Amino acid sequence: RAALATLLAPGDLVVANDAATLPASLRGWHHESESPIELRLAGWVTPGDPTRFVAVAFGTGDHRIRTEDRPAPPPLSAGDPLALGPLGAVIERVLDHPRLIRLRVLGTRDDVLAGLAQHGRPIQYAHVPQPLALWDVWTRIAADPVAFEPPSAGFALDWALLAAWRRRGIGFATLTHAAGISSTGDPALDRRLPFDEPYRIPEPTAAAIARAKAAGGRVVAIGTTVVRAL
Repeated sequence: RAALATLLAPGDLVVANDAATLPASLRGWHHESESPIELRLAGWVTPGDPTRFVAVAFGTGDHRIRTEDRPAPPPLSAGDPLALGPLGAVIERVLDHPRLIRLRVLGTRDDVLAGLAQHGRPIQYAHVPQPLALWDVWTRIAADPVAFEPPSAGFALDWALLAAWRRRGIGFATLTHAAGISSTGDPALDRRLPFDEPYRIPEPTAAAIARAKAAGGRVVAIGTTVVRAL
């Protein structure tokens, strides 16, 4: 990490993902079975609309249990109501796997965002037993909250490094890519990852890439999300 300031040459351009991470793990209650449930938000139905998501469902337990060992959720059906902390929700559809659903969260956009901030937790896995806070999964350049797990290569960046690149004539630009989940615990679902991941490349970033290429500079993507978007 310390060597990143010296590995690049003047005229090179670094592109990073500025997506912030949603608190995408929601614990709650499945009314039909009177059973606990955890939903991990895993995809946008409409990018930027926080009332509808694709989600992966789990039964009892928490992140301290290996994802592969988590119990299945109760049987799920379209129309089932859910209580997710302060939020009400309903299953719109069970998709082509019994644990993969399309979810509608009830309320206005502001209500839903407030409920996610109050009740949601970052998605995490058993190799980190202590609960993560939201700021633990945000990079230094985090902007719009659209990712379901952190674009983790961006943790290598800090403001001192960006300042060093600027002094050496190395460019820096960002795009926004909704990084998805890394594991569902189910082999059939895992083979389908990544799910659809919307992205946005701003015009200034596209222009910076064109200038770097025209001048013979290298375009260096920080992380696989940036590679996929570019």
